[in-house]
Amino acid sequence: MSEATMVNVFTVFRVLLVGCIFLVIPLVTRKGLLFGVYVGESVAQGNAARALVHRWYRAMLLLMALALFVGLGISQSGRSLAGDLTATAILVGGGIAFYLRLHYAARTLVPPEASRPAEVAVASLQAGEPKGAALAKVAIALTLIAAIGSVVYATVSYESMPERVPTHFGISGEPDAWSDKSITSVMVLPLMNLVVCPFIALMALLVSRAKRSVRGGSGGGSIEAQDAFRGAVANLLSGAALLTGLMMTVLSVQMVRVALDPTQTLGPGFLVIVGLMMVYMFVALIRIVIKYGQGGALMEQGSPDAPLTDGLADNEHWVAGVFYVNRDDPSIMVEKRFGIGYTINFGNRKAVVMLTTFLALLFALVALALLAGL
Repeated sequence: MSEATMVNVFTVFRVLLVGCIFLVIPLVTRKGLLFGVYVGESVAQGNAARALVHRWYRAMLLLMALALFVGLGISQSGRSLAGDLTATAILVGGGIAFYLRLHYAARTLVPPEASRPAEVAVASLQAGEPKGAALAKVAIALTLIAAIGSVVYATVSYESMPERVPTHFGISGEPDAWSDKSITSVMVLPLMNLVVCPFIALMALLVSRAKRSVRGGSGGGSIEAQDAFRGAVANLLSGAALLTGLMMTVLSVQMVRVALDPTQTLGPGFLVIVGLMMVYMFVALIRIVIKYGQGGALMEQGSPDAPLTDGLADNEHWVAGVFYVNRDDPSIMVEKRFGIGYTINFGNRKAVVMLTTFLALLFALVALALLAGL
């Protein structure tokens, strides 16, 4: 199978996966939320809300078809990578634009009683270890050990490397691009491993302790649903951190080994890891959508018509229904209003510093890689 064919297969897989996630989001969201707006349970089940949801379905199906048509069309002209990037841009960019359109339409449906904050949200403090926290701690430790090991291995081997080192590998696992040896060309991948993978694991730990937004009056059923959902999302992130760390560590080590001995290749094991990671993410996401729903919506018991607590019900602290900004809330992670999983509280200085530091390091490493011609 050629590299272009592999890119096309990946493009189709990603468009279908992301498109299907977009499609089902209105089905798995918490009751009372409509495209990032809290309109209340009765309005969210009314005809106007259903009309907006149906518009969303039609738009997402059209975007998926357009993304595949344009992306694969560009790929047929011999530019498979450009086709893949174009398909992704069409789907994600179009989805964001249409979401914003429906978000502002949903705001016109908010009744006066839904605009008032509901009771105070339940914090995440509880006895014992939250679900998913133990695996997240293991993931942090293992990704740090593996990343530091790859940095040390590259550093120790640096002087023994030839003047030209591999910077890219084809689908066969053999190097197909080389660059002059430099600190950047040798160290950028191990350093990226050190930044990205432990951060994903840290996010898993924070998610396991995220604030619960329970449904008033539904008692233990809503709390248990929240705990189960938090644990599932935390485990998803922990697994992603471990598999990504394994992939980047293997790639970092093999790039050094190929530089020292050009007869070597990445080997089939690397492709197995990549395939395993893709399958894991797909299965884990589908499981969360089908079994739990966003915030455990599909597992809630008790009083399904009771209002949500203010973490999700107070429209005042949500910007475009996506960004939560509340300086009076000490929480770092809160449940998303639209989408699957959690987001940070942009009103929490610690959360903002953490995210800004990570993005700054990531962009710096990407810039160095581009300057080195990687």
